[in-house]
Amino acid sequence: MFRVMIVDDEPLVRLALNALIPWSELGCVVVAEAVDGLGAWERISGYQDIDLMIVDMSMPIMDALTLLSKLQEANLAHAPMSIVLSAYSDFEFVRKAFLLGAVDYIMKADLDPEHIIPVIQKTTSLLTEKSVFSANLDKQHHELDSKQRESWLRGLICDKDYTYNHNVAQDDTFQQWVTAYASYQVVLVAILPDKPSPDISLSDAVEIGNYEHLARTIQQRIEIVKHPFELIAVQEDEISLLLCFESSTSYLNLRGQVMELLDSLRNTVKNFLNVSLSIGVSDACKDWKSWHLKYSQARSLACLRFSEGPGRVYYPETIVMNDRPYLMPWDHDLMMHRMENGDMNWQKQLYEGLHQLSEVSNVTLESALPVYEELIWNIGALLHAKGMNWTHVIETRRRPYEIVEQFTFREDLHAWIEQLVIRFAELLHPDKMREENPQRLVEKVKRYIEKHYCSSITLGQVSEWAQVTESHLSKQFVKETGEHFIEYVTKLRINEATRLIEGDMKMYEIAVKVGYENPEHFSRVFKKYRGMSPQKYRDCYAKKKE
Repeated sequence: MFRVMIVDDEPLVRLALNALIPWSELGCVVVAEAVDGLGAWERISGYQDIDLMIVDMSMPIMDALTLLSKLQEANLAHAPMSIVLSAYSDFEFVRKAFLLGAVDYIMKADLDPEHIIPVIQKTTSLLTEKSVFSANLDKQHHELDSKQRESWLRGLICDKDYTYNHNVAQDDTFQQWVTAYASYQVVLVAILPDKPSPDISLSDAVEIGNYEHLARTIQQRIEIVKHPFELIAVQEDEISLLLCFESSTSYLNLRGQVMELLDSLRNTVKNFLNVSLSIGVSDACKDWKSWHLKYSQARSLACLRFSEGPGRVYYPETIVMNDRPYLMPWDHDLMMHRMENGDMNWQKQLYEGLHQLSEVSNVTLESALPVYEELIWNIGALLHAKGMNWTHVIETRRRPYEIVEQFTFREDLHAWIEQLVIRFAELLHPDKMREENPQRLVEKVKRYIEKHYCSSITLGQVSEWAQVTESHLSKQFVKETGEHFIEYVTKLRINEATRLIEGDMKMYEIAVKVGYENPEHFSRVFKKYRGMSPQKYRDCYAKKKE
């Protein structure tokens, strides 16, 4: 509703305008009256809440022309549109009124709905256009401000020399912006969406996921908490948050609020977008010049997902970064010599090295890269010595050094490394590698499982026995059998348990016999596969025999 003010020194005119005009039908409401221009000026300049003013030309103390002149000079942020009233048809008065911003003119002799309503409708149409224009202008200004703040924030957290290189410290607007954070404790947060593990092949590099709605979902979730914050997409698969807390907030209280917020955020994104997030959180700071250092801390923590897995929040006080230099797990000269001469012991050496690397905790891909790059360099050197190049091994134009840098998780990288080395070995000695093909590996493992499934058996134990990594064995086992390792073992156990239940052995003895130390766990697993408890199965079997 547009807010209307009637300014006239005659009470009957004010009463008539109130009574004759169907204001609500015109989208208006009369909120104020004044008996002269001075009263109108004080109300309008003080509150700036009047959209439409109907004002008499001739009034004591301050007339309409003086009032319109003062409004024009004041250049208020929200000045009303004006319709002037007069008892006289004076062209010079009308001309001056229009020059001072009046939008229309009504003779008091025509003070009836038939004459007034069209003038009001014309003015409300102009007000509507003005409102739309102002809203669009405000939106444009807000978008420009947002883009400027985003540019500053991205620069401050990503570039340690940003203020020096861009000379923003001399910008008054920039100083105003960063000074606003001086009363807060600021926590920087790095959010990395976890890309789903692809089917890794030597022809396809790891692809970045498409998280079109991620930033918007995070923004909406953070807004609920009412903390001041800034959010920017640092790059396609990385989002940063700057969270602000009152300077008086204690360490424990602040950390508790951050934990609650980020746990809720992870759950929301997982539920709505089915995307898991790895999140790093910095220590709190009060100086904007520390933002780059703190964001580097947060991002390094988030990158620990490489070794620790996806979907976690990492805090500096709970994680000790493993920044010790890696010990090289391979004797490259010996491994290359064995591969060149067809000695299959290179496999044991490769898998033992990968297993050793898998045991190192709290490391990022960045810190681990030199180990994998040296292995790739040695393979490349042997390729060159044999008159070949990487195009014989990988079906992509990108060099393996570039591909390695794209991996998110260590397990996926190790699986790719295995494929790379095996393909290289196939080029060197195809006959030898056919003897060691995946089908033979899985058949060998199946025979081992069939002998040992009644004991405590794990994928790790079997992979160590087979001298391959868990990841490699798991993928090959599913590929060749259509079942996961644990499914295969469980079916063997339940089949044997079913055979034993048809005899007289006690239930707890059967559970232990087939590899379950906990009879209740055995009962649950049996019911899942057979649709009934072990005891009920025995009872049904006994009835059938009768």
